Amino acid sequence: MVLAMKINNLYEQLINSEPMGFIDPLTDLGEFDIYQMKFKEPVRHLKNKYSDQPYSLHWQNKIEEMRSLFIEYQKSLREEVEEEIIISSRARRAENKEYLNEIVHTYLKLGFKFPEIEKRVSLSVKRLRNQWNRRDHISSHKIVILFKDNLKNDYYDSKDYLPKNSGLKL
Repeated sequence: MVLAMKINNLYEQLINSEPMGFIDPLTDLGEFDIYQMKFKEPVRHLKNKYSDQPYSLHWQNKIEEMRSLFIEYQKSLREEVEEEIIISSRARRAENKEYLNEIVHTYLKLGFKFPEIEKRVSLSVKRLRNQWNRRDHISSHKIVILFKDNLKNDYYDSKDYLPKNSGLKL
């Protein structure tokens, strides 16, 4: 709860840091790298969206202040996510194991591969492969065949087979 208040406070500070609305704190600060937690280009390379010229020194300093607020805000969001989902590689309690199992099952059903899941939960690929099988969670859908003539007549009955006289092969 305290963290949520901190996040809201940082967000309000960020939004109100430039009251005239000349600089949008969510779009005009440059491209942000969420993994390295820094901006990709320096402030001096940013251009004013209205004049297409570089910002003046006054505005560059203001953007630097806004960027530092933005980074604090992003760090607090990351802390919130880390507090929300604490998955240790050694889940000992039954409810933690069940929670971890549910998360991995969900990722597998959505089609994620083990290296992608490893990035999202703190388990190694080897452990993921030893405990779960992707083939148990990946399913194909039943084939649905709709005929043009039926659709033209507003008849939406689907078949799961092709008539032999259709001349089509699957």
